[in-house]
Amino acid sequence: MRNKCYLPKKFDELKGLPDDKLQFYWDIFYRYPLRGRKRKYRPLWYAIQCELYSCKLAEKYITRLDKYAGNPEKYIQRAHKCKYNLAIGTILTKKYKGQIYQVTVKSEKEYEWENTIYPNLTVIAQKITRGHISGPKFFGLISRSIESI
Repeated sequence: MRNKCYLPKKFDELKGLPDDKLQFYWDIFYRYPLRGRKRKYRPLWYAIQCELYSCKLAEKYITRLDKYAGNPEKYIQRAHKCKYNLAIGTILTKKYKGQIYQVTVKSEKEYEWENTIYPNLTVIAQKITRGHISGPKFFGLISRSIESI
């Protein structure tokens, strides 16, 4: 920070600032203009926290925060979206080293193998192969054409 000045210590304090004071803080931390008050609270708050606690926040993260602040629900849904819509009760079968393994889908995040419930297919695939491997890839849920992309 170029100038020594008072920095808000709480997020609510930052939100309660008048427009001219918010613009003042924005100009201290950022080179590009402030457009829209609501969307800029979070990046400005992170920059203030970094200044208060002597850490650095790269500009690329500010850009990412700006993008997420525009439509947070979209990114939350994308982060928690299940890629493989397997119906409950589906039995995944895999032949590996001459032995047949069967996994039953109990729910979106639960899979049963040998009377034990696991949170994902990767854990099961790693137990079967005794190595690091993707569960969806091991059970054939990822097609070869997608892998090559």
